[in-house]
Amino acid sequence: MIASVRAAWFADRKRPAVWTVTATWTILAIAFGIGIPYIVHLALSGDPKQAEAAESLLTTVLPEKLVSTGIGLFPLFGGAIVVILGALVVGNEYRWGTLNLIFTQRPRRAQVMLGHAVALCGLTLLLVLITFTALAVVTAILATVEGQGLDWPSVGSLAGAVGAAWLICTAHASVGYFLAIAFRSTATAIAVGLVWTLVLENAVNGLALVLEPLKVLQKVLLAPSSGSVAGALGAPSQFEGGTPGVMESSSAWLPATVLAAYVLLMFGLGTWVAVRRDVN
Repeated sequence: MIASVRAAWFADRKRPAVWTVTATWTILAIAFGIGIPYIVHLALSGDPKQAEAAESLLTTVLPEKLVSTGIGLFPLFGGAIVVILGALVVGNEYRWGTLNLIFTQRPRRAQVMLGHAVALCGLTLLLVLITFTALAVVTAILATVEGQGLDWPSVGSLAGAVGAAWLICTAHASVGYFLAIAFRSTATAIAVGLVWTLVLENAVNGLALVLEPLKVLQKVLLAPSSGSVAGALGAPSQFEGGTPGVMESSSAWLPATVLAAYVLLMFGLGTWVAVRRDVN
């Protein structure tokens, strides 16, 4: 098992697509989480009537708001990116015929696939750490430029945000993992995954505001659960002017349980399909 994890991790580290996705997401996180609010702040700061709004926007891009700003980026934007990452990691193995060769060798299929799953969990953790590090650096620079103090969140709250973001990313990555195995195709897995997370789930999320029966379904979907976890950690909801995808929530336990169930179910189903299905 350890050898399978090491082999999968080595392969993932050598994939340009993995680092392209990671770099793209980091740039998008800085742009959406810090860049756009700061540009709007600069535009409003020259108008005395908008002084309060400008000050409010400046607060969101300072180190003290690192937790709420960072975690709020993952439910919608980060989730979609990580679905792509999960599909790329496994789908490319089918594209190049690597799994067909490996499955005829000594390692058992379950060990090979679980090795990919563990390596993918490591990649999502790395992506989250890179994201929060980049946001911390940029917010510190802006605080210095604006003459503001470097008031950082507590270690506990920051660790909680990193853990929650990791859970959100791993749940989305597991969907990409399962779809890549189910379709044996990177492109199809990405297309279906993005339609699922960006279109279908968000449509149900919106309709649940007016259709009461859909609220039960909403609680077990990936995107709303991710948004509820972010909301419980202090990220402002999309209805309060926060990042799209974030939902108001008083507790993170239920949505976090749903996300953990997605991780176990999708990794488990994907591995089972790969084990039971014919190589060709």
